[in-house]
Amino acid sequence: MAMTFVPSSTSSTFRPTLIRCASANERQALFSRIAPVYDNLNDLLSLGQHRIWKRMAVSWTGAKMGDCVLDVCCGSGDLSFLLSDKVGSHGKVIGLDFSKDQLSFALSRQQSLSKNCFMNIEWVEGDALDLPFSDGWFDAITMGYGLRNVVDKQKAMQEIFRVLKTGNPHVFTYARNG
Repeated sequence: MAMTFVPSSTSSTFRPTLIRCASANERQALFSRIAPVYDNLNDLLSLGQHRIWKRMAVSWTGAKMGDCVLDVCCGSGDLSFLLSDKVGSHGKVIGLDFSKDQLSFALSRQQSLSKNCFMNIEWVEGDALDLPFSDGWFDAITMGYGLRNVVDKQKAMQEIFRVLKTGNPHVFTYARNG
């Protein structure tokens, strides 16, 4: 389920409307359509609070200099950029999303920000239900709002724990109710 804003038929204001996306393809198409305005929507829907939540999430991962971390359902890359600062230029960040348009937007942000440590970010098109990584590969993993949008939450969490290093509790997900 996703929320979008549509014009009200009775006034010039916008009202939130829940849109049910039954298939992964419908969800992918939705996120491709909203890629150019995704960050603005997050600002609007959270009144800017998502920026604080993201900093807290990165802090709670326990990621440190030199770590290899994964940001599942990375969208426009906000968490990936924060993780990049955390792990430094000797660390590695993989931002994974199923929307090519979101990844293109993240890449253009990476290039425009041109911060040295951001060169450690790699953008990967992939599915949270079938992560294209070996078992036990990552020191820490984040998944922002993506958990509310995956078709099978249990499978997504199984995949996350599969690619997380054994015994490492550094996974952080958050999702707004919706």
